[in-house]
Amino acid sequence: MRGCISKRKNGTYAYTIEMGKHPETGKRRQKMKAGFATRKDAENALAQVLADLGRGNYVEDTKDTVQEYYTKFLALKRPQLRPGTLKTYKWLINYHIIPKLGQIPLAKLTPHHLVTMYEKLRVECNLSPQTINHVHKVLHDGLATAVRHEVLQRNVAALVQPPKIPKTKMNVWNEYQLVQFLEYAKPYRYYMLILLAATCGLRRGEAIALRWVDVDFSKGTITVKQSYTRGEKGHIFQEPKTKAGIRTIALPQITIGALKRQRALQAQDKLAAGADYNDHGLVSQTKKGLPINPYYFEARWLDMVRKSGLPKIRFHDLRHTHASLLLKQNVHPKVVSERMGHSSVGITLDRYSHTYGVDYGAAERLDDLLAYEKKSL
Repeated sequence: MRGCISKRKNGTYAYTIEMGKHPETGKRRQKMKAGFATRKDAENALAQVLADLGRGNYVEDTKDTVQEYYTKFLALKRPQLRPGTLKTYKWLINYHIIPKLGQIPLAKLTPHHLVTMYEKLRVECNLSPQTINHVHKVLHDGLATAVRHEVLQRNVAALVQPPKIPKTKMNVWNEYQLVQFLEYAKPYRYYMLILLAATCGLRRGEAIALRWVDVDFSKGTITVKQSYTRGEKGHIFQEPKTKAGIRTIALPQITIGALKRQRALQAQDKLAAGADYNDHGLVSQTKKGLPINPYYFEARWLDMVRKSGLPKIRFHDLRHTHASLLLKQNVHPKVVSERMGHSSVGITLDRYSHTYGVDYGAAERLDDLLAYEKKSL
């Protein structure tokens, strides 16, 4: 393998490498790279390429632009991603990555390009640090795939730190506020969804997707096996992301009683709708047996909270309220973690550490211990 250095008319330097004959056409192949400021820079780059070729590590960078590559990348990821995640990937690529970086050759993408883009997304597009982190993750995933497939030498996203996501205070209700709201919400049609989030820690999609076959009245449990979530075209039922998401949860008596009343309510719906009833077997359905639209329910939730006069929280915060109240009652974090469907107890402890507040009990126990040690001296 041979290479040489040449000076160009504009005063910069280039290297040219003899790559041997093409295996199919038999024609001579050469690789040239220009734009080096000094001969020394060109010589160093040539030496590195020749060394990579000698070790079999050389990768010839793709000629695709960022737009061309990430369009192909989306097609590659389609069978690997859940529908909701794929929709997020498409949105981040088509509305943020391609408009800002699309015309840049992928091989010439630098850390500076990414840092500049993140700042523009923050200032010009008013995106949150969390959304910019999502952009970074998709960029990183695409570039890492290019490196693995040997169409790119390095992943420049690995050299860039996305904006730090600030910790936000979690909004939860205390036990008195929760009791007050549950009493207020009892006459509403979608009370069951609210109760499942508040007493079992279910996510919105999990509560909507809960089926009667997942309810065991004899054992007093429900098993979370699916979620109603966003797909490419509308909402779909799918299994939870992790094994921890499929879980069996013990029911309090208030929820068991509400489930029994819910069955009676659905029997009335079936009778009233007659042949128009399209039963999906869900614990919570529309009057005609269809899955509840999450966006419609979210609007009803906000209206209920406003009318109740209680502090405004998101529906998802009922799940946080459930975990916080259990931890305040000294339920073991492992048990809370399992009810919530967290992949590890560490997530539970990190997310709800504020629940414990100032641990005066720990200080008192230390006093008792040290007092005992002092007496024994």
